[in-house]
Amino acid sequence: MNIAIKATHIDLTEAIKQYAEEKVAGLAKFIDPLDAKVELERDRNHRSGEVFRAEVSVLVGGRHMIADATAVDLYAAIDLVIPKIKEQISKFKDKRNDLEKKGAREAKALDIE
Repeated sequence: MNIAIKATHIDLTEAIKQYAEEKVAGLAKFIDPLDAKVELERDRNHRSGEVFRAEVSVLVGGRHMIADATAVDLYAAIDLVIPKIKEQISKFKDKRNDLEKKGAREAKALDIE
């Protein structure tokens, strides 16, 4: 899996980069190894102090899926975005599997007649 990480308004340390790569690499068991893009950002004009945003976008089966999350800690934002993207991937895979089964059932019904 090719993971590209972009940081805006923050220093991308090796620890942050490694943490994000580990979390996104965990998606490999749900999807075929493809490209993933991670964008990490600090909101500079927020009233309640520093707010961090993490966005993950992946290409699965020809569909582009994006999820983002915000938190007061960068690591927490990364932790919050991973379940969101996993849910999108699992919904897509379930729908695709259901359509394949439906097509197989229809093909079998045509063979019997």
